[in-house]
Amino acid sequence: MRFLRYIPLSLGLFVWFYALFSPKGLPDFLKLLIIKRALKSEIMELKEQNKHLQEELRKIKTDPLYLEHLARSQLGMIRDGEILIILPSNLP
Repeated sequence: MRFLRYIPLSLGLFVWFYALFSPKGLPDFLKLLIIKRALKSEIMELKEQNKHLQEELRKIKTDPLYLEHLARSQLGMIRDGEILIILPSNLP
């Protein structure tokens, strides 16, 4: 009879040890925690980047001076009547 009392306890201990020390147990759980932290960090960075891009898009849509600045600096565009002078970069 005493033996029957220890069966649930030993079965529980076996399951607990197996869950911790099996190849898919604690090591995988710890790896998943590390991956989860990295993904949370990446999500925060992407949200911040998204916020900046939305702000720039809003400025492009609403601010004609900003749009002109982008066109001039990134695309090399000029207004009608202006003359573009490109100087060599290796001047003394």
